[in-house]
Amino acid sequence: MGKLILNCDLGEHESVAQTKRLMALVDAANICCGVHAGSEAKLRSTLELAKRHGVLVGAHPGLAVAGGRGAAVPSAVAFDALLCDQLTSFAGIAAEVGVTVRYVKLHGTLYHAVEHVPALAEVFVSQMQSMQPSFGIFALAGGTFAPFARAAGIRVWEELFADRGYSADGQLMPRGQPGAVIDEVKLAVERMQRWRERGAMAVDGGSSIPLSGETLCVHSDSPHALPLLASLRRILG
Repeated sequence: MGKLILNCDLGEHESVAQTKRLMALVDAANICCGVHAGSEAKLRSTLELAKRHGVLVGAHPGLAVAGGRGAAVPSAVAFDALLCDQLTSFAGIAAEVGVTVRYVKLHGTLYHAVEHVPALAEVFVSQMQSMQPSFGIFALAGGTFAPFARAAGIRVWEELFADRGYSADGQLMPRGQPGAVIDEVKLAVERMQRWRERGAMAVDGGSSIPLSGETLCVHSDSPHALPLLASLRRILG
């Protein structure tokens, strides 16, 4: 397997000091657009930090509710407007900072919605095709959206998660379920080592499924995000 791109969701509610520590350990930063969390000022400062570290920069649009998770799925029209507003603003601020936006990673509810709602998947692809210059996409490894977007000519990085549990169908377990968030660094690292060796991901129930990916996420709000990223950095190179 090739080198995994380590990524982290940043510019949300983490402290400035934590953003700096995490940014030093990643290859790619999924930066909040200042809507589901953070602010425009935090977006700008996080972009500036990403520029200093030379990491890949992605926009991380989300629903305008606290945390951007658990809310009702938007209509196709509302989703289209959300993407247009957040990505246009993000791209404008990135241009002012002098940063190239390489990809988009949807946040929370939206990330999973495009896996299950064809109309939203079509809206997302259409928005990506309309962006100039074009953006790639981070999408769930083994999901339905990645091949759909790839068939439309969009660059897709399939994404794995170091700090989230998987169900037997390859989906991420809902956050409210036991085992959905892996908060033990040793357990998370061992799971990724086994995946690296075997190409199979451990899932709920004790079995494993074949799964490939190009990028690996650690959430900045995970209990032990910093030591987890540091450990993954050591074992994955």
